[in-house]
Amino acid sequence: MKHFPLVLLAGITVLAATAGETRTWVSNDGRPIEGEYLRANSEAVVLRKKDGGELSIRLKFLSAADQEFVKQKVASEAPAEAKEEKVRNDLKYQLSGGSEKWPEDRKKRIVDSMDAAVALYNKIGSFKKQLTANNSPGTPTADANYDGWINWGGSINARVALHEIGHTLGIGTHPNWQSNIKDGLWTGKHALEQLREFDGKDAVLHADRMHFWPYGLNFDNESSKENDVRHVKMVMAMRKDMGID
Repeated sequence: MKHFPLVLLAGITVLAATAGETRTWVSNDGRPIEGEYLRANSEAVVLRKKDGGELSIRLKFLSAADQEFVKQKVASEAPAEAKEEKVRNDLKYQLSGGSEKWPEDRKKRIVDSMDAAVALYNKIGSFKKQLTANNSPGTPTADANYDGWINWGGSINARVALHEIGHTLGIGTHPNWQSNIKDGLWTGKHALEQLREFDGKDAVLHADRMHFWPYGLNFDNESSKENDVRHVKMVMAMRKDMGID
């Protein structure tokens, strides 16, 4: 038992020594890949190549040893990220005037949906905006604008809240939205890089006047724990492409 702390310390030292240095990675079919570790998540690692460019590799295509290396790196970085997430509260919302007269069942569903969606946006990124949730039974589903106003109509759930909050943050509503679209495809580099971390180097991002896909959460059957997170990350990346802080 006396030797255990020494083994643990040695492991930490190795990770610290390799961070920021070029190392040889090995694909699962034995091919060497030279690159410096930059960042990673549970699905992919991003390396800096010798020419300065970035390369995203899905973990399943790396050797078992490299997959374990990445898992340790992600685990070692997680506590600092978690601490930051606990204090982030940039995105906020309020109910519109007269909310005390809303039917209690609708009000609860709207509040629950907004609470869940706002919490996820705040957990993943920094979105400094004040939103207003409005009860609008005459609205067929829901709609929102860049001023932060969300009309809740016939569809009330967390997926709809995530989707509509995206509109308040610029999806389909910002003046620079259309300038990033050509022939029905999104051309902004940040969103394309993010999508290709998820789906591989050949993935394409579709967009029209108001929406994007995949990960636009345009329908209830698109929502899942993983896809909801990816939606928020795509919104973050598309905001960068539109020049939104």
